[in-house]
Amino acid sequence: MQSTQTLRGRTAARIGAGALVALLAVSTGCKKKDEANVYAPPPPPEVIVANPAEREVIAYLNYTGTIEAAESVDVRARVQGFLERQHFQAGQRVKKGDLLFEIDKREYEAAVDRAQAAVRAQEAALDGAENDARLARELADQRAGPEIDAVIKAAKRDVVKADLIQAQAQLTTAKLNVEYCKVTAPIDGRITNAKIDVGNLVGRGEPTLLATIVQSVPAYVSVDVSESDVLGVRAMEAKAGKPERPEPEQARQRTCELGLSNEAAYRFQGRVDYVAPELNSQTGTLRVRTRFENTDELLLPGLFARLRFPMSTRKSLVVPEAALLSDQQGRFAMVLNEKDEVEARRVKIGVLDGSDRVVEEGLTPSDRVIVLGVLKARPGSKVTPKMLQAPAAGR
Repeated sequence: MQSTQTLRGRTAARIGAGALVALLAVSTGCKKKDEANVYAPPPPPEVIVANPAEREVIAYLNYTGTIEAAESVDVRARVQGFLERQHFQAGQRVKKGDLLFEIDKREYEAAVDRAQAAVRAQEAALDGAENDARLARELADQRAGPEIDAVIKAAKRDVVKADLIQAQAQLTTAKLNVEYCKVTAPIDGRITNAKIDVGNLVGRGEPTLLATIVQSVPAYVSVDVSESDVLGVRAMEAKAGKPERPEPEQARQRTCELGLSNEAAYRFQGRVDYVAPELNSQTGTLRVRTRFENTDELLLPGLFARLRFPMSTRKSLVVPEAALLSDQQGRFAMVLNEKDEVEARRVKIGVLDGSDRVVEEGLTPSDRVIVLGVLKARPGSKVTPKMLQAPAAGR
């Protein structure tokens, strides 16, 4: 009996010891789990920084306009008749004097024949009238005939002479009408499609439009320069020792650059061709026309054009345009201090130079400006900066 109780006691002791071990194990596991759930702050965000670059920057006046043709002439029928032939393909280049259309000329050739006959008749009548007038004058001078007869014969001679002049003018008009039946190109250029098909009656009541010739070599772009820019240019010229009001030939020496709407570069070089002699008081602008040789005819009339005039060159600080933010107070940049903390620095900006922006005030060449990852940076927060790697040579 005692042996049984002892066995039971030992068993209970073992169970209690096992429960204690299990309890300690659970307690230890909870403690490790709690330690693992302690909040650890994330590392500072990584940003790319760069120092403002210092380089020569050209200041431009930028404007937009539309490319204009050097000449644009409507080809019209100057006489009435049926259109017989067309001698060109739509869009081809034609030269001044090239035959474009032919109008039925038979009626006008008949008119020439009638006019020539009328001229011959008047020439014969004039011969007779001149002989009569001469004889009447001789008789009157010899007192063998009345003076009044000589005067009447001379008047008839003058009337016949006038009729001859009129007949000759009608002959000239008839010959011109025959020439007008051949419609030729008035200028060099490219011709549009025919507005009237062969076989139609043209020139009835009005000079019918047959086609249009456009000469785009050279090409022009006209812009309206604001009054403030005009005064700024004159002040700059005066500072450089040049006349504020240059002569037309001097004004034409100013160069300009043109870029099309689908390209960022300004690859077409031109010059100022004309400057209006007065400012438009209603718009406060001055009309300036620029000329581009356009020998390859890439500048089509009607295309939108971006125009810029180089004005001055000076050394400036520039940063990528994407690195500058804006709010209601203006533009600012995110700059790192010596502790790698972000500061918002107000800046005064200048002209755009490619993808970079000139900074007039607010930055120094040694500042570290955040150029990539700007949205990760907050004023007063700490970041992990990495310097922007310069592109490899030849790239």
